[in-house]
Amino acid sequence: MRRDWAKLFGKQLAKLRRLKGMKQHKLEEKIGSGPQYVSHLETGRSKPSFDNIFEIAEALDGPAMDLFFVEGLDDKKEVLRKRIENLLDRCDEKQLRKVYRLILVSLE
Repeated sequence: MRRDWAKLFGKQLAKLRRLKGMKQHKLEEKIGSGPQYVSHLETGRSKPSFDNIFEIAEALDGPAMDLFFVEGLDDKKEVLRKRIENLLDRCDEKQLRKVYRLILVSLE
């Protein structure tokens, strides 16, 4: 059965937001989104854009990678490699540079 990554992402976002003691509307203010955006993300009704992921991470004062350390993701090397390739195929040059920097930092 295929897992819905938006729901897993939302669950992790809610967890991190609560750990910071932040209400949904405060996070929405910090990232400049409309009302209900964070609620929709946390319930898996919406998927964040690549740029929104970094804005959310910055607003929560943590690395974007923390938003993806969720239970339920298949950790087989081949599956992870394919998922990463699929994500990278959709990135523009600016986004690829961000991803590259994240990878370099995470490997230090």
